[in-house]
This record gives sequence, structure tokens and C-alpha cells, in this order.
Amino acid sequence: MDAPIKPEAAIFRSLTRKPCWERALVLQACGIPHRVVREGPSHLLLVPTALAQRALEEVNDYGVENENWPPTHMPPPFLEHGLRASWVYALGLGLFYPVGRFNLAHLDWWDRGKLVAGETLQGEWWRATTALTLHGGAGHLIGNLAFGWGFALLAVHTMGTGITWMSILVAGTLGNLINAAIQDPSHTSIGASTAVFGCLGLMASYEWMGRERLRLGSMRRLAPLLAAATLLGYLGMGSNQPGAPPTDVMAHVTGMGMGIVLGAIIGLTRLPDRVSPKGQQALTFLVPCWIVLTWVLALTNR
Repeated sequence: MDAPIKPEAAIFRSLTRKPCWERALVLQACGIPHRVVREGPSHLLLVPTALAQRALEEVNDYGVENENWPPTHMPPPFLEHGLRASWVYALGLGLFYPVGRFNLAHLDWWDRGKLVAGETLQGEWWRATTALTLHGGAGHLIGNLAFGWGFALLAVHTMGTGITWMSILVAGTLGNLINAAIQDPSHTSIGASTAVFGCLGLMASYEWMGRERLRLGSMRRLAPLLAAATLLGYLGMGSNQPGAPPTDVMAHVTGMGMGIVLGAIIGLTRLPDRVSPKGQQALTFLVPCWIVLTWVLALTNR
């Protein structure tokens, strides 16, 4: 209310206008006349003197109820270590490397499992997953082992093993499918890096959604996404060194993009709070089952 009310008492003072207006809304809901004025560097909330005691009680109750909301800092709950699953990932990729390179059982695993854009879109969709398990050299493998192991371990702490590893697999698979759809039909791709960058996007997006509920500045809320974009630029754009193997940059971008989408969905629905430990175990078990199934399809459909 803007009209002066006489006599008046100041029941609240703040350096900025917003705190006064927040409390003015409380008084408005209670039907107490009030106005906000500026006096020097401060803003005052004024009410009729006769109603000052009641107004002060309402304002104080509001302050007590909202003293710690929204919280300035709320560390996410630690769900589990996830070391076992990360070591299984590292061991699985490591053991599969010679299988793909040296044609175990006289089967051309490389030819049947790599992502070929045209063939993938023409029905051999399993290549979007099998390609994640193949690597062109030791350096390629070690990089994906190290970063995939580290990123996933951090994500598991707040999302749980099952949700994390299933999301990584889905992000890598969908990222490869999108990459195949926008590339030339002859385009080929291998490596777990699509899933690794999917994990990076997953972590950044999930943290971003969590920070949206905190009392933080816009830049601090966006910091996880900016950090992920920086890492994508630093790690995912390939090498300028002569003779370095070509990098499928678009696969990194699509993998991270799908990770961001999945992380936002998981954060928005607060999925880790809804999935029981048994549910996490079931999702974890489904990850290798899916990989085995896609390889069975790859090896039996020729």
C-alpha cells in the first residue's frame, strides 16, 4: 500500500527492497495495512502502530520458518562407492580388446561390431552398442578406461550403480544412433568414448538440476554444465598432432548431449530416491545382459 498511514511503526529494515517486499506479502495475506519506504541506504516496512505487535509476530514467524530455506548448501546424499562395477567396466573393456583385434574363434568381431552408419540405420541397430566395446589401439583403450572409470565412479556416488551404468549405456547407444543418422552412410566409428562423454554430460546435468533447488547465483548453478563443455573441448575435439588417428568428434558431442538429457530427467524426477537397492542391482545386471545380447545379434546375423 502506498498511501501514508499515521501513526506508523517500522517493524523491519533491510538494505535491499526484496526482503521488505517478501514480508509485505505476508502482511497482505493477513490483511494488515503496510507500506515499504526508503530511508537513506535502508528500506523500511511500516505498519500502523496499533497493529505493530501483531505484524511483528507475523514477520518473525515468517523469518523463523524460512531461516534455512532454500538451503545455501546441500551436499547430495552418498549412495554407494560403486568400485566393483567400475572395475568390471575396466576389466571387461581390457579383456575384450584382444577379442576384437585378433578375431577370437575365427570371427570378424571388428567388422560385425563396428558402427557403420548406413548398416546401423538399415536394421543393424545393435552396432550402436557393440561399437562401444571395440578400440583401435592401446592409447584409445587406455583413455576410455581411465576417464570412463573416473567419471562413472563419481556419478555412482550420487545416483547409484544401476542408474549410472544403465544411463551410460543408453547415452552411448543413443549417441551412436544419432551420430549414424547425421553422418554419411559410409561413416564408421568405434570406441567407448561416446558413452564416456555421455557419463560426463550425465553428471553435469544431474548436478545442475540439483543446484536449481539451492540458493546459488546463476553462474554457480551453470558451473557443472560449463565445466563439462570445457572438458568436451579439451578432451573430445581430437589431436592436432601429425599422424594422430582421426577422432569422431560428433560421436562425443551426441553422447554428451544424450547424457545431459538423461541427467536432467533423472534429476527432475529424483529417480535415485525412488529406486530401491534391489532396483539398482537389477539395472546393474541388465547392463552386461544388454551388451551380450547385442553381440549375439551381431555375430548371428551374417
